[in-house]
Amino acid sequence: MFLSPPRASRRRRRSRGGGGQGPSLSVIVVVLVVAAAVIYGAYALISSQLHKDHRHEAVEKFTAAWVKNDYKTMYDLLDVSSRRLNPQISFVADYRRANKAAGVEKITLGTIGPLLSGGIVKVPVTVKTKDFGSLKGTLTFHATQANDIARVAWTPEMVMPGLRKGEEVRRRSGAAPRRGVIYAAGGQLLNSDPLGASISGTAGNKPTGLERIYDDRLGGRRSSSLKFGDRTIAKIDGRTGRSIHTTIKLALTRTAQNALGSKLGGIAVIKPSDGSVLALAGLAVSAPQPPGSSFKIITAAAALQDGVAKLSSSYPVRQYATLSGVKLRNASDEECGGSLTSSFAHSCNSVFGPIGAKLGAKKLVAAAERFGFNETPSLPAAKPNSIPKAADLKDSLAVGASAIGQNKDLATPLGMASVGATIANGGVRIKPWVTGSRPPRKRAVSAKVAAQVRDMMIAVVQGGTGAAAAIPGVTVAGKTGTAELVSTADIAQNAKNTTAWFVAFAPANKPRVAVAVMLPGAGQGGASAAPIAKRVLQAAL
Repeated sequence: MFLSPPRASRRRRRSRGGGGQGPSLSVIVVVLVVAAAVIYGAYALISSQLHKDHRHEAVEKFTAAWVKNDYKTMYDLLDVSSRRLNPQISFVADYRRANKAAGVEKITLGTIGPLLSGGIVKVPVTVKTKDFGSLKGTLTFHATQANDIARVAWTPEMVMPGLRKGEEVRRRSGAAPRRGVIYAAGGQLLNSDPLGASISGTAGNKPTGLERIYDDRLGGRRSSSLKFGDRTIAKIDGRTGRSIHTTIKLALTRTAQNALGSKLGGIAVIKPSDGSVLALAGLAVSAPQPPGSSFKIITAAAALQDGVAKLSSSYPVRQYATLSGVKLRNASDEECGGSLTSSFAHSCNSVFGPIGAKLGAKKLVAAAERFGFNETPSLPAAKPNSIPKAADLKDSLAVGASAIGQNKDLATPLGMASVGATIANGGVRIKPWVTGSRPPRKRAVSAKVAAQVRDMMIAVVQGGTGAAAAIPGVTVAGKTGTAELVSTADIAQNAKNTTAWFVAFAPANKPRVAVAVMLPGAGQGGASAAPIAKRVLQAAL
């Protein structure tokens, strides 16, 4: 019996080692898909960073520029089509015409809406106008982007919220109303006199004086309607011009001008009890000069208020005082001193310079400002009284010189008349005014100190440098001033080198009027200015 040999097995054993058959096709596909996703995600991320959507930002920039009337920036943000249809000159003109017609004063944006489909962004806008109130609405912007640059589409109706396609912003106004007039205190027209006319000014396209300050009130208002195309959006009624009554007395003003005559100078007259300006003549408000010793009214009041000086104080009789190593001389090198009242009556620099230095820069300047220095006047073309800042008065000489109305002190007759009126009114100052409501009352010094300074001013007229202002039967309180325009220490006396001042009020115990006279290049205040003040006081009383 023959046996057949065994057959070799055709089944192959699977390799258990690292060799043999590779990964299946399905595994490879999965790997490739994952890799592609990663690569696509990275590309999308990079692409989004490189191609950011700037459309909303473009609308933000456009509207922010609109608020600032920055038309160039606005135009630069327009898309090509909008610029082709609207040249820059027309674009700017459309906004300016609309703004003028509506009287636009301010544009305010609300919260800008999100970027919607199609590049739409909605922006709430409020346009404040001078006459027609606020115009509110929502503008719809269409923004596009190409090559990373975003632009805004624009059409002319976008100049104003609520404007429709084809409409223009227009104003329709009625006839000009009758203009108000300006009256003097006695009921006459202020411009009926050349002196009054210089205060009232002129009307017209470029008004001056009170006509300029009160132009809106005097001119009234035309009736007007704001129209978008044929639609009336808002209306305002017309208003007749309202007249103004001033405190200026024309007869007293003429007297003051006549008292000046041909002399260069200025005069101001004030009613102490209410601060009303009764008369202005010449350089009453427009040419500040060093006030000289008339400023000692303020120095004396401040020193008495602070306790630096008393009526019982006594001072050496001498020709000068030395401050910061420099001689501060009396006028004409005269010797004076003694009591505070006597020193005031004879206008002793050798007394009041050191008093000012002892008081100190801060307190001296603060006192001057309580009397109206460094304050903007409310009258047309009026210049302020001024004194340097305390920090600029760096040594005792500078402070002492300011205390006697020199250094860089400057004043007008109106400003110094107010100083005199403040003492006359018991230490309460009322800012000078010619029309409108009376300004508030502010205390400059105590009533006790004001009374003490008043008595010292009476002594000036009764036995001091201001005797030429004495009026028979009337007690006059006054203060002279002789301000150096150049140093007169080492040169012969010359009237052209000094400005003459006199500040006064009367009757001293029940004041009805205060006056200040200033004469540049006219010598001593007692000789030149006091007689003129007397004439004006007599006319006012």
